[in-house]
Amino acid sequence: MNDWQVIFLGVMAGALVLMALAQAAVAIALARSVKHVVNAIDDLKREVNPLIHKANRIAEDAGRVSALAVVQAERIDVLIQQTTARVDETFGVLQTAVVEPIRQGTAILSAIRAGVAAIRAWQGRAAAPQDDEDPLFVG
Repeated sequence: MNDWQVIFLGVMAGALVLMALAQAAVAIALARSVKHVVNAIDDLKREVNPLIHKANRIAEDAGRVSALAVVQAERIDVLIQQTTARVDETFGVLQTAVVEPIRQGTAILSAIRAGVAAIRAWQGRAAAPQDDEDPLFVG
């Protein structure tokens, strides 16, 4: 072995020691970074958990509100159906109470008019002089 070989061997050993120290420093820095990240995640969890609970309560409240809205909509639908039925019934009663008597009165008036017209026609024939000749006969 000559002197150059020993020098290169020493340089290689020194480089190996420096690489080991650098790797150890990187490992320590990485461990600290991981610790900071874990702490940040824990802080984030602590801050986000109340928001998640609030969001869950809001969703539950929204579910209750939508269920109540459905019930109210069904009640309104039933109310509208009942009101429509009552209005139809009222119009039926009005038609029976008002329109039918008017129709009957109109029929009675028509009968009276026809009777008066028949009496006038009969009186008109009785009072008119009777010709023996047919007025339509030409000759």
